[in-house]
Amino acid sequence: MRVKLLTIVGFVAMVILAIGATTSWSQQQSERYPTATELQRLREKLRQQIRSLNITDRRSPAEKQSREAFVRAWSRVDAAVAPFLGDWSGYEEGLSIYPSNTRGRVCLIYIGIQEAELSLGTVSNGQIRTNQREVILKEGDYLGVASVRDNKPDIFVETPYSFPISLRSPRQFAESSRTTTEEVNKVVREFNAAGCTAALPSRR
Repeated sequence: MRVKLLTIVGFVAMVILAIGATTSWSQQQSERYPTATELQRLREKLRQQIRSLNITDRRSPAEKQSREAFVRAWSRVDAAVAPFLGDWSGYEEGLSIYPSNTRGRVCLIYIGIQEAELSLGTVSNGQIRTNQREVILKEGDYLGVASVRDNKPDIFVETPYSFPISLRSPRQFAESSRTTTEEVNKVVREFNAAGCTAALPSRR
């Protein structure tokens, strides 16, 4: 019985350590923005990732049309930002990219398992540069996040974000991570304070 109990305790400890390692990895900050030369190489890596993937586009025609209509509406107001907008799926994580009331700026909500976080980005030359020193590259219906850790530029996630659908409210999206109410409220407060929106652009 004692041996069995020790085995269970050891297994639980291993699980806790694994979760801790996963969390610390996901929270690692990029040390700097990748250079233009580094980004050229990383874009090719993203293309290779896409070619090697076997991901099925499970969006319904209605989901595609709804997101495309949203993008078209925003393209009349901010053509650089519009192609990035939507709720992008990743492997056990997600990234929603929202427009803002500032031209050229986007608001990003990242969700993982019991984790939600807001960041801001500016769109330039068909890329998003975030305030966390990351660069988001777009290839068709796929996104890759380029960053630098231990002075090594890379796309550290092997499965790109893909197949965007229409945006949910920031609260709904953050809640889907099953994180705490406190963390969801924090994301929503920051979202509103930054002038982000999930709505269609107002008529001008």
